Amino acid sequence: MTEKTAEQIAAEKAAAEQKKAEEKAAKEAAKAEAKAKREQEAAERKAAKEAEKAQKKAAKEAKKRADKEAKEKAKAEAKAAREAARMPEQNGIRRPKPDTLCGKAWAIFDQVSGKNGAPASIGESMGIAKAQGLNETNVRAEYARWRKFHGISGRIEAPKAAPAAEAGAAAAE
Repeated sequence: MTEKTAEQIAAEKAAAEQKKAEEKAAKEAAKAEAKAKREQEAAERKAAKEAEKAQKKAAKEAKKRADKEAKEKAKAEAKAAREAARMPEQNGIRRPKPDTLCGKAWAIFDQVSGKNGAPASIGESMGIAKAQGLNETNVRAEYARWRKFHGISGRIEAPKAAPAAEAGAAAAE
């Protein structure tokens, strides 16, 4: 009984071959599973990388939009500030800013007009302007612009001094 029959040997051989085939199939299955796992991990890494890239692109576009909006807002604010600082315009003439030489001349004309209750004459205004060191030619040019701004036309005579007129009238009698 120690000897094996040909059938037993063939069965053992077939069993050994079947075992080898099963081991080989298991190895191939493990190999395929490992390959599938590696491919899945590579796909996950690629997807994560693309998602990160898309996120960076979206953040960059959002920053770009925000910068553009901030720039437009600053531009609008600057325009509004310029408009607010603009002096009024009448009769096609824009009033000069008060801190300029032209503005100082206009202030003299306004002051004299307020004092007289009527438009200022160039004669009255010129004396004050010379005292303040303003250029006579510039004062004359600004007087013309001031008159146009206020819609004043015709010749404006300097008011006569009231006490001198009364003294002259009394002397004539």
